[in-house]
Amino acid sequence: MIKGLIAVCLLSVIPHGFANTSTGIEVTGKSSIMVVPDVFSLTISIKERGKSANKTKIIVDDKSSKIVKMFIKRGVNEHDIDTSQVSMFPIYEKPAITFEHQELQKRVSSQEKITLSGSNNTKDKASRLTRFEVSRTITISFKELSIYDQILDDMVKLGVSHISPVEMSVAESEKYYQQALYQAIDNAKQKALSIAQQAGVKLGTLLSLKESGFYSPMRYSMASEAKTGFSTLITKKAVSAQVIAIYNIEP
Repeated sequence: MIKGLIAVCLLSVIPHGFANTSTGIEVTGKSSIMVVPDVFSLTISIKERGKSANKTKIIVDDKSSKIVKMFIKRGVNEHDIDTSQVSMFPIYEKPAITFEHQELQKRVSSQEKITLSGSNNTKDKASRLTRFEVSRTITISFKELSIYDQILDDMVKLGVSHISPVEMSVAESEKYYQQALYQAIDNAKQKALSIAQQAGVKLGTLLSLKESGFYSPMRYSMASEAKTGFSTLITKKAVSAQVIAIYNIEP
């Protein structure tokens, strides 16, 4: 009798439990806030080659100093300029191979077949150090995009080897994301209410809420070119949030 009663109770409880977990309205709430990027960064590199490592580094340091002074003159804070990345490496060349006192200068492809007569007169087969390459990478952060158009010509004149695209970001992206997140939650609720109304049911309490999406323009690049008389323009970027909400349906 007791086992029979237990079996009857389980049969009556299990379906009811499954009905509660599967009953509800699931919606996705989305929101985006348009923000103008207000932080910009630029990476430039200076590269020189010379026979003396010390003299080559002096040239790179001199150019670096002039570039830093130029940015400070344009209003960039010295603390926003990073010049710590310096690299130096030697350049080796293999000696020429001579046959019967004539230097072989022409490089021949693997498909060509050439027969050379005579003996190899090269005595020193070791590679020899010929030059040094010294480079410095400078990263600059600034808040006024107008600086970018002003310094392009100056950097070229100062001997900059490479200028990267400008990278843009939003300084207070987390603040804007929180705003977008709250709006996404409201959007999810409005969707659920609309669905319940169309279905002819009454929306109940919130059963589950999950943050499911995030986007902020942390690093947005643009081309590193500018024409004389043309000002670089920027557009607003979206800071987006997304949530998944499940609401109960009242009986």
